[in-house]
Amino acid sequence: MIRIDPAVRLPLFLAISMVIVFVIGHAWENRVQAPREYSNECSICHHGGHGQVSEIAPIFGRVGPIAQTPAGHHYLVDVLLYGLDGSITAGGGHYNGAMPSFQRLPDDEIARILTFVASQEMSGSAPTFTAADIAAARTHPMSASEVLQERQKLDLQTPVR
Repeated sequence: MIRIDPAVRLPLFLAISMVIVFVIGHAWENRVQAPREYSNECSICHHGGHGQVSEIAPIFGRVGPIAQTPAGHHYLVDVLLYGLDGSITAGGGHYNGAMPSFQRLPDDEIARILTFVASQEMSGSAPTFTAADIAAARTHPMSASEVLQERQKLDLQTPVR
């Protein structure tokens, strides 16, 4: 058994308690922050995540399964960072439009948005995205057309529908 000097017990207990409160508070803040960030940046075009027939692809219920593979996970990061331009099939519909780049957003915000969207209408545990994932993808800039090509290659391996 470890003996702790009685003079150190209370300060040690308080320090540990403060760390626990900080970690829980930070996790709670991220949990609350992500839906707001999604709403501010994505919801208007994606119509609350369910898209609009022939105009905007649905994302809820689709992003989580795509992100289950490393290639799909990487592709989704690229979509948010660099946009997507061209014809795609998604959720049973055909779309020919452009998704803008969100490079202007900080890495942690993009990670929270992707994690939030991946968790929507997902059965089982949803994939998570980290700021490190986003930072790594920033080191290999792409055009929106190149992201479309990445999607087409991915679609041959694992359908991105």
